[in-house]
Amino acid sequence: MSTWRRDLSRNAGREGWLGGVIAIVTSPGFCVVMRARLAIWLNRGGKMARILSRLVWRGTITSYGCYIAVTARLGSGLCLPHPIGVVIGEGSVIGNDVTIYQGVTLGRTSQDVAAYPTIEDGAVIYTGATVLGGIRVGRNAVIAAHSVVLVDVPDHACVAGAPARIVGEGKSRAKAG
Repeated sequence: MSTWRRDLSRNAGREGWLGGVIAIVTSPGFCVVMRARLAIWLNRGGKMARILSRLVWRGTITSYGCYIAVTARLGSGLCLPHPIGVVIGEGSVIGNDVTIYQGVTLGRTSQDVAAYPTIEDGAVIYTGATVLGGIRVGRNAVIAAHSVVLVDVPDHACVAGAPARIVGEGKSRAKAG
């Protein structure tokens, strides 16, 4: 499945070009992800493309209150159910099928250390969580709302608190069915 189709399906539950048009109008999360992908793609081009990239990026910040750096790496199926206040810093790496809720920050621990988090496939980061530094959030891990994560999170773990500690299992390894 293409990245565009996966993003569309996860953010708006729709398919096809008509579903994409409807999602652009009705799904802020899908719109933000598409704008971020466009800005990232344009940033790889020449001087004029990089200028256009910054215009798209600035428009996303202004229109949606969502900062996704043009140098961040986004996997397919990124889901932003409520993209307001999301900050994804310059060196952040996000795997496939990751869900990030409103007010989440992925950034560095200080201005002097340019290390950003890596979020593995299937992770879910709930409202207001802060994930800082060159850490790894494992596959299918869950970060509870308003947690402050400063150390690696193992695969399938659920963390909560400030600073975050493991409190249980994250998303199941096997789908029920």
